[in-house]
Amino acid sequence: MSQDSLRVVIADDHSVVRQGIRGVLEQVDGLEVVGEAGDGAEALAMVSELSPDVVVLDVNMPEKSGLEVTMQLREDAHPARVLILSMHDDPEYVLQAVRSGADGYVLKDVSPAELRDAVAAVHEGRDYFTARVTQQLSVALRKEIEEEQLRTRLSSLTNREREVLLLVAQGLTNREIGEQLEISPRTVETHRERVMGKLRIRTVAGLTRFVVEHGLDDA
Repeated sequence: MSQDSLRVVIADDHSVVRQGIRGVLEQVDGLEVVGEAGDGAEALAMVSELSPDVVVLDVNMPEKSGLEVTMQLREDAHPARVLILSMHDDPEYVLQAVRSGADGYVLKDVSPAELRDAVAAVHEGRDYFTARVTQQLSVALRKEIEEEQLRTRLSSLTNREREVLLLVAQGLTNREIGEQLEISPRTVETHRERVMGKLRIRTVAGLTRFVVEHGLDDA
């Protein structure tokens, strides 16, 4: 790490955790922990008052979460770099952290050396995500892409095709669906085939499962 002065604020609602982080970071020459906050509101006030270079934030804190603090700092155009230090490796947490403007995300089970590396990296203007966090971010992004593709496929269905899809999922036959919609069984079959094509589903059982899994029967 550069020998230039590096000012850090730590925010976590557990004092023991804060003391542990402080002990790890202050082993770095030229690094000074200038403040500790026990909740999100206190963290924002402390950052405003002390102007640290790096803020190490827990995700779950009273008053304001670490992600809310990060978003507020970005809205205020504060130059401090933000490193999320969390016990959560859930893909949604990681994705929300990136969207909120965090510069890095590491888990609380990282080694002291890696935590110091992470602080150094974000201070130098680089993003830092541990391997497991990067994997979870990939999972979250892939899920988001799949959901967007699903929305696109659903939006391609006509109103009539949606009606047929829901009735098929209820277990009605082509004849029963035709009677309810006042169309012929052959027309029902045509609509069903188009629905299967658009949704890329090959069986009636698959259509039923699709409707249930995505809550379309509750719409």
